[in-house]
Amino acid sequence: MKRWLTFCLSMLMVLSAGPMVFGAETAEDISGINAEIPEEVTAEMEDSLSMEEEILSAEEEASADEGQIQEIPATDYIPVLMYHHFAQRDMGRGNGVVVTQAELEEQIKYFKEQGYRIISLEELDHLLTRAEMNPKEESGLGLSAKYLCITMDDGYYSNYDLAYPIFRQERVPAAIFAITDSVTNHVGLRKFTWKEAGEMVKNSQVRIYNHTSNHIAADDTDEDSFVAAVLEGQEALESHLAQQRDTVTALAYPNGENTPEIQQRLLEAGVRLQFTVTPGVVNRNTSRTAIPRIMVVSGMTGAEILERASRLAAATME
Repeated sequence: MKRWLTFCLSMLMVLSAGPMVFGAETAEDISGINAEIPEEVTAEMEDSLSMEEEILSAEEEASADEGQIQEIPATDYIPVLMYHHFAQRDMGRGNGVVVTQAELEEQIKYFKEQGYRIISLEELDHLLTRAEMNPKEESGLGLSAKYLCITMDDGYYSNYDLAYPIFRQERVPAAIFAITDSVTNHVGLRKFTWKEAGEMVKNSQVRIYNHTSNHIAADDTDEDSFVAAVLEGQEALESHLAQQRDTVTALAYPNGENTPEIQQRLLEAGVRLQFTVTPGVVNRNTSRTAIPRIMVVSGMTGAEILERASRLAAATME
């Protein structure tokens, strides 16, 4: 109930703010936005934000008991950020669905100013492989630099219209997990087209990855059907974006839902990176079949994101 009230208040704030610009569109142009967003995004947003608050609350209590805050070196972990939609007008604070273009630009510039290198999923795969080949007792990665990944879920048009120009301007990689049937058939809240996806791949370090073909979560269907939707999504990517066939095969689980059996089947099928909505940071103990992410909400600055990553690292790393 608490999570549902949070969502309702968030959407009320969005809708009461008047027409909002999603790329070249206003809220009036996007029919049924209030009905469509819960189907594709709300479960991920609610679960992730709720889990984050629980983890950070526990971390605060533990720190209070110990009398000091544990600090983990930023070179011992990699934050993977999760975005969804982008807009031009101010969304207020705490919206888990929409972040403004200006906020994204400020965040990326701040990360770079703080010495972070934003890396691709291919580089993340390499770092995880290196950690797997050199097991150690401590959970820290012991990297030579501070790294960070940017991901977006669903494949909204605003990823192309508003986020892509920032990634291109700042010359940083970013990963978009697209619902392939929605891109192909123009289903639901407006998605980018395959032509626009190809433009991003050709002219920037943005790459498109798998969010299944239909965005049906693993707990809403049987195991075989879910695996089939993942494979269909991958086939669509390879068919429409042949120019990026050398990319790592990666999946973001719809709503973050999965099982150990699904993880193993997909790993055997070649899905090397599997992302959840579980809050946390990548460290030496991270499984490539259950990679945690940090949800970015409206109103957050780059400094606040890094502070949140630091707290999650302290709370989730041994």
